Amino acid sequence: MNLKPHALLCALLATGLMTGSVNAATAEKAAVADGKEQVVATDLEPLHHVILENQYVTVMRVMIRPGQSTLFHEQHLDYVNTHVDGSMVHISYPDKPAKDHWMKTGDVKFGQHQGKSDEDKVTNTDTTLNHQVSFEIKQNGPQNFGDASRPAVAQFRQVLDEKTVRGWKVGLQPGEVAPGYVQHGPGVRVFFTEGRLLLAVPGKPNRTREIWVHRGDAFLTEPGEVQLTNGGDTPLQFNDYELL
Repeated sequence: MNLKPHALLCALLATGLMTGSVNAATAEKAAVADGKEQVVATDLEPLHHVILENQYVTVMRVMIRPGQSTLFHEQHLDYVNTHVDGSMVHISYPDKPAKDHWMKTGDVKFGQHQGKSDEDKVTNTDTTLNHQVSFEIKQNGPQNFGDASRPAVAQFRQVLDEKTVRGWKVGLQPGEVAPGYVQHGPGVRVFFTEGRLLLAVPGKPNRTREIWVHRGDAFLTEPGEVQLTNGGDTPLQFNDYELL
C-alpha cells in the first residue's frame, strides 16, 4: 500500500495513539484488579504535618478540609489523637468494611498499635475543617519513667489512662494557680484556648517563664517540678499528656 507522506504520518500517529490507549487501559485495569491504593507511613502522609519531634514522640498537625481525604496510612506505634476541631468522617480500611464516625471536638482517641500494623484512610464528610493534633510514641513501652499523676483537684480531669501514656484535661480560670506536681516522663500539651501560661522555674521562688498560646498549639514537656498559672484574663483549657 502506497501512502502519501501526510497520510502515512496520520497512520503512524493513529497507531501510536492506539497503542498508548491500549497500554493506559491495561495499566488502569491492572490497578483496579489489584484493588489497592498506595499506603504511606503516618508521618509521611501529606495531611499529617510533623511539627515537633524528639526521641520519644512525633507530633503531627492533621488538617482535612471538607470533602478531602488522606492517603491510606499505616500505623504501627501507639498513637494519641486530640480533636481540636471535630467533624463527621468516613474511615476506609483495606480489609474490612468502612464506617462513618463523629470526631467530637475536645475528645481524645488512643490507638494501640504496638506490635501490629493498621491501615486506614480518612475522608472529611462534613462542612467544616477537621483539625487534629496527634502524636506517635516512638519507643515500645511502657518505658518505666515512673507513676504519672496529677493533683486530685477540679483543675485536673483525667481523660486518658493507657499502659504507655496518661492524659488530663486542665482548666484554669484567669489568674488561677494550679497545685504543683512532679512530672516523671516526657510529655505533650495541646491547647484548646488562647492566652498566657506561666510556668514556675523550679528552685527559684517567684521566677516564672511565660508563653503565649493559641488554640491548637502543641508543646513538648520534660520531667521535673511543675506549677502552672493562668497569666491571662481569659480561661485556659488544654490537654496534658505524660508517657509512662
